[in-house]
Amino acid sequence: MQERSRTKIKGGKPLIVFAGRSNVGKSSTIRALTGRRVRVGKRPGSTRWEFLIDLGPVILADMAGFGHMAGQSKATIEETKTTVIHRLEEWGKKIAAAILIVDVSLFRVLVERWGKRGEIPVDIEFYGFLSEISSSVVVAANKIDKVKKSRISHELDYLEMKFREVVPDIEPQIVPISASKRINISQLKETIEANLDKRGVEKPEW
Repeated sequence: MQERSRTKIKGGKPLIVFAGRSNVGKSSTIRALTGRRVRVGKRPGSTRWEFLIDLGPVILADMAGFGHMAGQSKATIEETKTTVIHRLEEWGKKIAAAILIVDVSLFRVLVERWGKRGEIPVDIEFYGFLSEISSSVVVAANKIDKVKKSRISHELDYLEMKFREVVPDIEPQIVPISASKRINISQLKETIEANLDKRGVEKPEW
C-alpha cells in the first residue's frame, strides 16, 4: 500500500528511508526491490514529498529528491532539502536503516565540479548527515551499468574514499547496482536485511 504523506508517521513501526539527489533513481530502486508501483518521475525533482509504503514489520519512506532540479528556483530547491532534513530528524530513532542512492556514473564529475567552487557535494554532505542519525547507512551506487567495466572498481574505490573522508570511523557499506537493469538488487536487499537484523527488526515483506 502506498501513501503520500506530509504528516507524522503513526504507530511504532521502524522505518527504512531512501534518500538521494534528484534523478539518481530512488523510486526506480524501490520499485526494483519491492515490485510495487512507486512514482517514477520523467524529470529531476518530480517527487516533491515523501511516499510511504507499508512492508509489514517496517515502513519504507521514499524521500523527496534534493539538490539541483531543472525548472525549480533556488528557494524551492533549498526548501525541499530543508524539508527532507527536518523530516528525518523528526523521525529520529524510528529509522532502522537509511539507504542513500548515489549515481556512481556521475559521482566523480560532481565532486570535482563542486570542489572547484570550494563546496561540499550534496551526496557527501548527506552521507555525513545520515551517519549522524542512523548507525545503519547503506549506499546504493546506482547506474553501475553506465560505467565502463574497466572503470567500475576505480569509481567504487573513489566513492568509498570520499565517504571515508567525511565519516572516518565507519567503513562505508556500498552496494553497486543498476535499478533499471536489475543488477545486484538481491545483494542490496540482503544488505538491508542484515542491517535490520542487527537492530532486531524483522525482514520487510518485499
